[in-house]
Amino acid sequence: MNHSFFVIEDHTLTNLGIRDIIKNNTDFSCAGYASDESEAFEKLTELDMKGQLPQILILDLFLGKDSGIDVLREVTKHFPSIKVLVYSMYSNSGIVNLVLENGAKAFVSKASPESELVQAIKMITSGECQCYVQPELIEPLRTYNSIFASLTHNEKNVLNKIIERKDLDAIASELDMEKRTVETYFSRICAKSGCKNYGELIERFA
Repeated sequence: MNHSFFVIEDHTLTNLGIRDIIKNNTDFSCAGYASDESEAFEKLTELDMKGQLPQILILDLFLGKDSGIDVLREVTKHFPSIKVLVYSMYSNSGIVNLVLENGAKAFVSKASPESELVQAIKMITSGECQCYVQPELIEPLRTYNSIFASLTHNEKNVLNKIIERKDLDAIASELDMEKRTVETYFSRICAKSGCKNYGELIERFA
């Protein structure tokens, strides 16, 4: 098995720091790193052609103009053998749920100790667990999931787009809905979640 990792993180020093943490605390080697989506897919495609895809990919969620959620979706689609660990400063329950729904195998907050990142990497690559969520995030995730389960299919889709910080016009376009319809779903989401407005949904869940 290829014990290597790949890092996608747009802050140069943070990218370097993540690589150093992993190399100094595991037996994994660095297969490569990137700061944005296009660079990442160019390098991952080259690795794939050589049969050298990494076992795990460490992914930030906010990559300048690129969305880490979009990168996650593309990685799980084109390189399904790679296990993706999302490592983000944004760790509200809605974000955690969204990345797990889209194929991430682990979620760790950047506010956690370095040992948490190392433990998550070891647990999901060893097969010790299929999915790893930082322990402090589990209970808020359960609470969120109970709210999420009360939503209809369309309401869930709208809420996920809100968590991606899309405005209602963008959501209408992406989901091919009338804006008025999106506003109706938005109102229902607020009622079911106890949030008063868009900003409160973002603050609480995203």
